[in-house]
Amino acid sequence: MEIKNKNNMTKIKIVKQKEVFDIVASVVNQMCDLIKVTYGPASNKIIIDRVLHKIVCDDGVQAARDFELDDPVENAIVRIIRDTAIRTNDRVGDGTTGALIMLQAIINEVGKSSRRDGRKIEKELKKGLADVKEQLLAIAHPIKTLGELEKVARISFDDEAISKVIANAWFQLGKDGVLTVDRSGTMETFADITDGIKIDRGYISPYMVTNPERMEAVIEKPYILITDYRLTEANDVLPILNALIQKGINNLVIIAENIEGAALATLIVNKMQGKFNTTAICAPSNGENRSIVLEDIALMTGAKVFSEKKGDKLEAVTLANLGRAERFTAKSDTSVIVGPRGKKADIQTAISDLNSAIAKETNERVRNDLRVRLARLSGKVAVIRAGAATEQEEKALRYKIDDAIHAVHSAFKGGVVPGAGVALSMLETSSPILNAALKAPFKQLKENVGLEEHRELKKGEAINVVTGKAGKFIEVGVMDPVEVLIAGVESAVSIASLLITSSGMIVEKPKEVPTE
Repeated sequence: MEIKNKNNMTKIKIVKQKEVFDIVASVVNQMCDLIKVTYGPASNKIIIDRVLHKIVCDDGVQAARDFELDDPVENAIVRIIRDTAIRTNDRVGDGTTGALIMLQAIINEVGKSSRRDGRKIEKELKKGLADVKEQLLAIAHPIKTLGELEKVARISFDDEAISKVIANAWFQLGKDGVLTVDRSGTMETFADITDGIKIDRGYISPYMVTNPERMEAVIEKPYILITDYRLTEANDVLPILNALIQKGINNLVIIAENIEGAALATLIVNKMQGKFNTTAICAPSNGENRSIVLEDIALMTGAKVFSEKKGDKLEAVTLANLGRAERFTAKSDTSVIVGPRGKKADIQTAISDLNSAIAKETNERVRNDLRVRLARLSGKVAVIRAGAATEQEEKALRYKIDDAIHAVHSAFKGGVVPGAGVALSMLETSSPILNAALKAPFKQLKENVGLEEHRELKKGEAINVVTGKAGKFIEVGVMDPVEVLIAGVESAVSIASLLITSSGMIVEKPKEVPTE
């Protein structure tokens, strides 16, 4: 049913219950049929030609980000699927394509039934999801050697040289390290390891994003203001903005108690108008610990903390009080300062003092707090510099490397199981619908690479779909990170549950432009 305005232009479309599932099934199949061909090492490409960018890639995540349909009702379903699936990638860096394959299988299994009780199916799927988590964690194999990490990276990235760069970087950094990707400016892809700080806070507003495709805010060579003030008025930020503009500087990062109201609006308006490139995050931690964290970040970046408790005045901030770094990258929930430019002698003195304090301290809680500070001040980040012949190739390469970085990290932290979808296909849960869906990724992978027959696999085995060799999954080098698999199944179940329990839709259609 459509509701029209007085000018006879359609504004709202209402879809009733009996139509919703058919629309959902159609959209899921259209979206997944396009994207699932990128699953695995077959290197099947998708051409993306949009106004903002043109790219040829075999990255299912990017295809999901760009997928749209003409019909606004169908596109409402696309947005629900896309937003939930991409959160899987943001969380563990991989698993989006596998999640969509399982989603399609769930929807098609549900579609086979003439009577559908959405709530009952949702409960069945979520009970099956709990079984999946329990069984995967029970068989997880921890990654201990560089060789094992290289095999994981080789699966995540189908290039031996680049996969070794990723594996070596993680092995040097350790499980708690930070690894990012940037352009190299050359044909080579290599890793740089430098000082860095990871902060468990993301950008305050999505309007600060500089790369909408990856939902990241990236500022090169920023000046950094650090304060425990809550910035609410325009005058809280205008003095420092004006001081920077007078020097021809327009890159600023603000770390504050919070930024809201007129202060936030001022930053956003200036960014939207192209006058100033600003990203702001809330100060990490809480209570007394927050002051210590801010002081440590200030030490690493060469800044002064403007503290309300100490009576510092924001209008007194000068360029000399701001920290510096090579780059600042913020996502929705985390940020990384790469190459902080604090005085190395001061940092080394602080590290030496902390080591001495740890050795003398007898209270274990205090010792742990000191160790956290030591790790922060000793922090290292690695940057994979992606190189390619053309800008488009480099862009596609960076996206693939970024996904591989996260997938390898997930394997390093949470262990691995037989890969290529084999572990999922061997699980048996309490949900018949989910059991069928768990078999779909392995089946799709074999279809993508044209593998028709293989011997029956035993427990702990996998098959290399490229070589056809089957055996113990570590030996044949075919493994999936447990965190990625769990996140993928969670995503598929979450989207499916949302869609199958939807009993109606109200969708605003784009206004038609009158023609003369």
